[in-house]
Amino acid sequence: MKNKIGSLIKQHSRGIRIGLIFAFSLIALTGAVQIAFPPLYGQISGSGSGETVHGTGWTSAVRETASTAVPETTAAASETAPEPTPAASPTPKPTETPTKAAPSPKPTAVPTAKPTAAPAETTTTAAVLDDPADPSLLAGHVVVLDPGHQTKANHDLEAISPGSATMKAKTSSGTTGIVTHIPEYQVNLAVGLMLRDYLEARGCTVYLTRTTNDVDLSNIDRAQFAVSKDPDAYLRIHCNGSTNQNLHGVGIYIADSGLYKDQLPAWGGWLAEELCRTTGAANHGVFAGNTYTGLNWATEIPSFLVEMGYLTNPDEDRLLTDPAYQMKLCRGYAAFIARMPKR
Repeated sequence: MKNKIGSLIKQHSRGIRIGLIFAFSLIALTGAVQIAFPPLYGQISGSGSGETVHGTGWTSAVRETASTAVPETTAAASETAPEPTPAASPTPKPTETPTKAAPSPKPTAVPTAKPTAAPAETTTTAAVLDDPADPSLLAGHVVVLDPGHQTKANHDLEAISPGSATMKAKTSSGTTGIVTHIPEYQVNLAVGLMLRDYLEARGCTVYLTRTTNDVDLSNIDRAQFAVSKDPDAYLRIHCNGSTNQNLHGVGIYIADSGLYKDQLPAWGGWLAEELCRTTGAANHGVFAGNTYTGLNWATEIPSFLVEMGYLTNPDEDRLLTDPAYQMKLCRGYAAFIARMPKR
């Protein structure tokens, strides 16, 4: 019995060895075919090596042995898959209709009944207003006049503009006539009072920041008063001064910011033009800046600082203190107001 079992085991062992030898031979043969005929092997094996990866054009099974044969462009593309679409020029945006480079939007003027100007002191007589008054010429216009300076300067400090840390004196006493020795604050008030009467005679509503020289008003006080009246124009009436006695002529100063910063240069040009037309003075033009407290605190309304001429120039000193010349200035101011839009 034992002999029979041993004989069977030997026969099976021999069969297993033969089977293993056959299997190894087949594997070796397959490898040889793969190496000798790679394209044929790919077709026979059905490995799917010809499939593309999500339409990128690159195969899903690139072997490590083939990586050195991949062109540089292919290698680069593999780092930034998928390959970028060729420089498709950006789709041009439809041309936008230019939205008018919005000059600062003018607020809709709410038609509120504006209070009548309080009576003010005046030394101007009806005789000085020597031309016929037309009460309809300036009807509906509102103006604030600020005769600059005052008898006594106030050197206390105030902010040059809202929120600014820069400080300036509240007000100064101004310059003085080189020939007449009349102080600027007196000339400014004389013109302001005459202009008030001239404008009111033509239907304009007029407010003055002061009607006497003995006041204590800072530049902020004056600006806030003007803003409260919501005028078509805030006119700060001044005379200029310089160490150069040859300088003469009219100059207009405006803020370089605020609600009307885009319109102010043109409006200031009108003002200079009209004053020079009626007086014959030299026109120095319009200057925009941020150094004037009285303008910086009144940027919600059309505000202008007017230098009517130089008291330090002998000829203009005599003219600026002459009522006849002051009347010419009044006509120029009135012509400017007539051109201004009503708010």
